[in-house]
Amino acid sequence: MIDGMQGGVSVGSWLAGMPAGPLLGAVLSALDMDAVSDDYVVGVLQACGRQRAHVEGLYTAAVATVVQRAAAVGSEQYASDEVRAALTLSRSRARTECDFAQVLCLELPAVHAAMLAGLIDRDRALVFTYHLAGLPEDLIAAVIARVLPVAPGLTTGQLRARILKLIITVEPDRAEDQYEQALADRMVVGYLDSAGTATVTATGLPPDEAAAATERIAKLALAAKRAGHRGRIDQLRADIFLRLLDGRFHHLTRTQMVAALLAETSPPSPAGEPADTEPAEVEPVDIDFGAEGPVEAVAEVVGRVSGIEVRARLDTLAGLNNLPGELPGWGPILGSVARRAAGRQHSGQWRWVVTDVDGYLIAEGITRRRPATGPPGYRAEGGIVELAIPSTALAQLTKNPPQAWAKVITDIATQYQQARERDPAEKLDTQPGRRHPTNALRRYTQIRDRTCTAPGCRRSAVQSELDHTHDVQHGPTTRTNLAPACAHDHALKHRGRWTVTQPHPGYFRWKSPLGRTYPTRGEPITDPEGDEDPPPF
Repeated sequence: MIDGMQGGVSVGSWLAGMPAGPLLGAVLSALDMDAVSDDYVVGVLQACGRQRAHVEGLYTAAVATVVQRAAAVGSEQYASDEVRAALTLSRSRARTECDFAQVLCLELPAVHAAMLAGLIDRDRALVFTYHLAGLPEDLIAAVIARVLPVAPGLTTGQLRARILKLIITVEPDRAEDQYEQALADRMVVGYLDSAGTATVTATGLPPDEAAAATERIAKLALAAKRAGHRGRIDQLRADIFLRLLDGRFHHLTRTQMVAALLAETSPPSPAGEPADTEPAEVEPVDIDFGAEGPVEAVAEVVGRVSGIEVRARLDTLAGLNNLPGELPGWGPILGSVARRAAGRQHSGQWRWVVTDVDGYLIAEGITRRRPATGPPGYRAEGGIVELAIPSTALAQLTKNPPQAWAKVITDIATQYQQARERDPAEKLDTQPGRRHPTNALRRYTQIRDRTCTAPGCRRSAVQSELDHTHDVQHGPTTRTNLAPACAHDHALKHRGRWTVTQPHPGYFRWKSPLGRTYPTRGEPITDPEGDEDPPPF
């Protein structure tokens, strides 16, 4: 068993400092994985990941070179056929490989260099090529300068969101044109997969309407589970999706839909798999639906659109800029889409959030004021709108507010001033002995942490459970001991032998059973001051 020492230096430290390349490849090839102790096996895995990225970078360079050589001596149109024959690929796969290699090596050499250095893998490189191919050189340079240095520490979903948000910020008109073109090309496609089951997919949908559709399915599935349905939650969502489309649920109320699901035979779970993989205990979800009350109050209404969570800067919603908004769990959206989506959540809970120069939470609350704007076309059932604004921008807006938003801004400024004059603990930590947090404490934690706090998880905090960092038997229900955790990561802590600490409010350290520690913190609510606008080209 390798205990971690190699010539007086730990194997883990030695591999961690070794760059990707021939030497690392030789070391890893000679390593007996069965002889590596638990303390160092994760470090070996990370070294293998760097070396794999390096080899993928070499492979991509070879593909691009073959395409260029084949085009030079033959025809550019058929250059990918050389790769197809050499690697025994289908024509479409060869074309995809060649397109990726050429964009990466010719248009994005810095991204390719990061691959060769073992810093980013093929999946992350694909995100760069997908979003940046064909864009102006100055825009590509701005995105790479901002995002590439942090790309190794981001999941592909987080990386995609960073890039898309920056593109919308830098080129809102171009992003709007691409959005409109994609809407024009929207379609629904159905096909059989390898298992003989069917897949139905729709593309080019408005993101706010797609989010409302999936939210409706999720709420119906949760209602069926709470009513006693024995199927897994994912099975229920699929069944509801199909019945909403094929007409079986046409003109049914929510209660009638749930009753119909309960009357049917639940699909059997695979052998050895439990009927439900969700944790046994699910904390109540805090959703304030404003004047219309909770969802149960409108359960018998047919044809209402489900409310969704929309996040955007207040000045964006007021039409003063076109900075991107966000649909949590989906990603960045155009400012115009954020304005439309927020208007539809008129009866939902409107949260205001004031941030510091680094973009993090100073104070938050709820406003019952609404802008004096025209009707949104239709109004959703509930929903949440988060109005975020840096403290400096709020001071400027207060002096000269847009007329339609004057009452909203005045209310937020007044509440913010009151919040600054008292200790947050006076409002939030007043009942530490409660098992479940108050609505105010739940909302504060959701806003502060943004998502589930587990490494790489992008599940919205609103859609997650609230977990006591120290179990409720051992720790208080306060800001310093609460954090959002999605169903999977809540179970990861309680059943998967992971541990979590919160050394400072909003800072977390997840420790795996193998002893590795992964620090996390929620993303900034607004861009740090100086980052709202792109750097000069």
